[in-house]
Order: sequence, then C-alpha cells, then structure tokens
Amino acid sequence: MPSRPSDGSVVLGWVRKRGVDRLSIAGLALDGGKPPRGLAVLPADLVQHALKTPALQPLGGRFTASGDHVAFTPRLPFVAGLTYAVMLRGEGEPQVWKIERPRAAAGAPAEVVAIHPTAPEVPLNLLKIYVQFSAPMREGDAAEAVEVRRLDTGELLEDVFFQGRYELWDPERRRLTLLLDPGRIKRGLGPHEAMGYPLVEGTTVEVRVTDRFRDAEGRPLAAPASRRYRVAAPIREHVDPVRWRQLWPAAGASDPLEVRFDRPLDHAMLQHAVRVTDADGAPLPGRVEVAPEETVWRFHPENPWGAGPYSLVVEPMLEDLAGNSPIRVFDRDLERPEDAPPRPAAPIVMSRALAPAAGKVA
Repeated sequence: MPSRPSDGSVVLGWVRKRGVDRLSIAGLALDGGKPPRGLAVLPADLVQHALKTPALQPLGGRFTASGDHVAFTPRLPFVAGLTYAVMLRGEGEPQVWKIERPRAAAGAPAEVVAIHPTAPEVPLNLLKIYVQFSAPMREGDAAEAVEVRRLDTGELLEDVFFQGRYELWDPERRRLTLLLDPGRIKRGLGPHEAMGYPLVEGTTVEVRVTDRFRDAEGRPLAAPASRRYRVAAPIREHVDPVRWRQLWPAAGASDPLEVRFDRPLDHAMLQHAVRVTDADGAPLPGRVEVAPEETVWRFHPENPWGAGPYSLVVEPMLEDLAGNSPIRVFDRDLERPEDAPPRPAAPIVMSRALAPAAGKVA
C-alpha cells in the first residue's frame, strides 16, 4: 500500500487482499473518516466522455477507508494493461488521477460469440438483449460501443438502453445484459409518456456491437458484430406453460426431452429457470440446449430415461422477450391493481410418467 504523501498530492497503488486486487488511494481528504463523496473509478480513456456526461456508469465496486487510505474493491476484476482513472467530483473542476494495470501475456483478441435474442422478430416492448463474448471483457464501454439504428432511415436511436449505476455482466464478464429502458416501456411512467417506446413498431433495426469494446487485456474486439430485428406489436400477456408442447421420449431411450414454446423466451433464463426433476423432486443430471430463435428447449439426460415419473419444473421468474412471466405482465397498466404480480409464487410443476417404446418391456 502506498504511503501517505506529505506534500498534499494523491498517490495510487495496487494492493491484493484475500486474492482480490484493489486500488489504493493515499492523500485524499477523508470525510469524517469515510471516502469522500463524488469519488469514482473508470477506464482512463473514458474520462473526457465522463466529464461531458455525468450519468456515465463508473466501475462497479465499493470504497472503504482504513486509517488515512481509501481502497476501491471492484465488483469485477481489473483489466490487465488498462489505465484507470480515479475521479473526484466536488466544487469546481473534477480532479483526476491515473494509474496503469500491469500487462498480461498477449493472446488472441475477444470476439462476439452471440447476440440474443436470435429470433428475427421482437416485440415493440422488447426488454433485454444479451451479448456473449469469447473472453472476459472490461467494464465501462457498453454505452459507447453498442448502437441501435433504424434501417429505413439510417437514424441512430438514442437513449435505447437503461443507464444504471453499473453495467450488467455475468461473474465471468463474458455476457453483457443490455436492458432497454424500463421507464420507456412501462405505460404510465414519465419517460414513456415523454419519449415513448425505445423501438418503433413496423421498422427493422440493427443492433451493432462495435470494436470500441475492449477485452480484459485492453485490446479491441477482433471484429464488430450485429443482428437485425423486425419490430412487431407489443406482447402484454403472461407466459403460460400450459400452451407449450412437451415431447417426452420413451422409457429406456436417451433422446432429449423437447419443449416447444408458443413464443420466444429469454435465452439466459432458459438455462436455469426450467429444469427436469425425478420422482423424489431432485434435479435430473443432464445438459440444456436452447435452439435458435429461443422457441425450443431441449434437455439431454446423462442416463437413459426410466419409467418415471418425471416433472418439468418452471420457475415463476421465467420471462419472454417483453419481460412477461407466468406471474406478471411487465408492460402493464399501472392503474390496474389486479395486474400486479403476486408474492410469493411457487414453481409450476408438470409431471409425466414415461412408457416404454412399442415392442419393449419396461
């Protein structure tokens, strides 16, 4: 940890505690023994943009004070080889100090593996887009590196995505969740009344992930990536598993269970919000596959199917592309109390006993 300077300057350094790298800041005037307000950490190349856009998301993490030092522990690991800035906003001009992370061994730059949904058509009240990368990425680039453009006019759509306090990454920092502004989707809220939906019904839009993104080694993406969507009518109804078609294999087979939905569902949630259990209610070992366009879910068991019974279990938080679930309609009339989701809600369980294939003895 850097020693506290005697000349009133600020000194930055890297420290490691319990296996986590932290940024140590010495020389700040503490606010009653606490980190001063208006303190933020972000990639140094975003400083000028942050000075013009106060709402720019800083790195997620927390500041703690110990003695006469302040430490910043990031929510996600720091990026090797990247220069970071500590910014302090207060009265007058913001103060900025910079420090570089040591570089790691060189390797291939990251690529965009997938953009979900993969369905060619999305509802007007689309809630989320996922971008999957081949390697861990750095935080802070999403606002500048993702564009949404109308193809008929070439217009770049502004304020499509919600700018929360932090970007939404999975723990490995490989999957980014882009949340379309809920305030513009929910009818009755001020942003919706003032600006309307982020997308325009009847148009085709292109979501483009540009090479302004940097990976965890500080390198730009190998290439930009994009996906086009036709914007259809909004969806304002519950997800109803009763409408799904379940294709169960016969006992003794190793074929997957296939479930066909009545509409595309949330790709990320399908990995964990739908499962198969055995007669004792224990999760059945196996592998989940989500087919392109997110309308088919398959479960590949590790072992051949027995005579059952088995259950298909659906968690109540499972959503479609518009954020609707079995217990709520996301884009609902806020003046209707009966549309409010119940709390708590139990999983939906649909059971099936499997029969042996024709000509086989169970």
